[in-house]
Amino acid sequence: MTMTHKIYDHDTDVDVVHKYNTIELKAWINQLQYIDKEIDKLLKLYGQSLQGKDIPEQTLKLFSKRKEANTQLYETVLNYSNIYSKSSECDDIQCDIAYLNEYERLRKSYQYHLSRYQKLKDHLYDHALHNS
Repeated sequence: MTMTHKIYDHDTDVDVVHKYNTIELKAWINQLQYIDKEIDKLLKLYGQSLQGKDIPEQTLKLFSKRKEANTQLYETVLNYSNIYSKSSECDDIQCDIAYLNEYERLRKSYQYHLSRYQKLKDHLYDHALHNS
């Protein structure tokens, strides 16, 4: 049974939350795919700002680790998104709570990842602007 994202008058509050969470999971997947591409572009731009100098090894290492973490989180969110689509089949509150608790854990991981990535980007921007 596939979950439709349209909200109906007869939907319970839990149904509405599940539909909203499904939409949000798809947005996370898209954002994580974008970050993967953005990391490569940022490093390329940063390298150009160095005017012939090599990108510091520590910077490459930090972005490599962040890209790896991004890939792992992307795979986790993608897998969970596929599992979460079955939340509409829950027929008791314990089932719903299990899905919602895992979703909340994943949401916190996603927010933490974005925060770390944004700090890393800010650091890169500061260095690139300092070199120009």
